[in-house]
Amino acid sequence: MLNRLVRQVRRRKVLIVCMIAIALMSGLLFAKYRMYAYAVAWHCVHGNYAEVGGHKVKLSILWWKERAHAHETSDMRDHDEWLARACPSNKLDEKPEIDVSPAIPGEVENTQLEELKLTQSVISTLSHNSAKGWSHSLVTLTPRPFTVYCIRDDLTIFGDDVLSRLTCYTAKLPYRFIYDGPPTREKEAESILSSLE
Repeated sequence: MLNRLVRQVRRRKVLIVCMIAIALMSGLLFAKYRMYAYAVAWHCVHGNYAEVGGHKVKLSILWWKERAHAHETSDMRDHDEWLARACPSNKLDEKPEIDVSPAIPGEVENTQLEELKLTQSVISTLSHNSAKGWSHSLVTLTPRPFTVYCIRDDLTIFGDDVLSRLTCYTAKLPYRFIYDGPPTREKEAESILSSLE
């Protein structure tokens, strides 16, 4: 009888230890991947579209819109809007986002041709004065109502692409769209910016 009671106590201890281990693992997994749950919840509340810069964009399920106060911004950038993408919380270097901010006066041209020429001129200047590891190129996106011209800045270190930045403008639209993040997520940002309505 005593042996049976000892076995039951041991089983309960093992069961309790297993339950605690499962709870800890679940908590750690949730902490690491909580932004994925946040992204899905945002879409449940807001749908697949967000308004940025006075225009709508379509967001894939892992992207959502944030307010400027969610980021540390200076007073000058209080009017910025942010699109963020879920990623594991331990990968700070892989946190993709699109900053939508008012353009500085003179940054936006009146016609698409002028915007293209200005973008090509900036790329030419950047390429001639480029720091080691950086390359610059033109990306053209074609949402329905207009054409978006982007300057792509890529950073390559020891043969690995580590950072990609798109700085995008379109004629007569007084906003700039800047994607910062890993090159592996750049196509997602291009898709979002291509959905501008």
